[in-house]
Amino acid sequence: MKIKRLLALSIILNILLIGAGIIFAYVYRDKILQRFVSLKGNPAIVMYGNSITAQGKWVELLGRTDVMNNALPGMSTYHFLQLVQTHVIDLHPKICFIKGGINDITVGVSQEKLQANYQAILEKLLKNHIDPVVTLTIYEQNDPYSKKEVDALNHFLIQFCDDHNIAYIDLNHSISDSTGLKAEYAVDKTHLNEKAYRIWAKEISAVLKQKGI
Repeated sequence: MKIKRLLALSIILNILLIGAGIIFAYVYRDKILQRFVSLKGNPAIVMYGNSITAQGKWVELLGRTDVMNNALPGMSTYHFLQLVQTHVIDLHPKICFIKGGINDITVGVSQEKLQANYQAILEKLLKNHIDPVVTLTIYEQNDPYSKKEVDALNHFLIQFCDDHNIAYIDLNHSISDSTGLKAEYAVDKTHLNEKAYRIWAKEISAVLKQKGI
């Protein structure tokens, strides 16, 4: 009888452990896949930007295992420029999707410095034969000052991209209105929900298909 109880207990514990493992793998599936991409090396695609990019589950969203999320939460374009060599160039990707600027705007970095940093990053990528794709800076919710600064930055980025044959993605057309980021696509003033990420991923997939990557 005692042996039967121990056997039943063992079976229950094994079921619980397997269940916990499945739940863990599901919750952290993108991080696990990112580790796989890192170990495999030489990703074709690098996602580079601030926390908005960092929070995207790009392996899952894009349905591929050659995408590395090397975003830098809380960082500005100055930090992107300082770390672009190690976080993008040294990985030798075919393409880099970059988005940033809102942290600079939040802390009052001038448009002159912000635009200069962004330009230097894009020029470094081009020089190293990495195809950059800019996701234009997304509006924040109900912040007229921020929106004005975002417009100024995006105007510069569109002009630079047009002049250098660089593709860009404008999410504001889909997820923002005249007041800024729509509540239905936001988790807070600045960051995006899963619905917005799916729209973004669709735009990225279209670019990848167009470029044959």
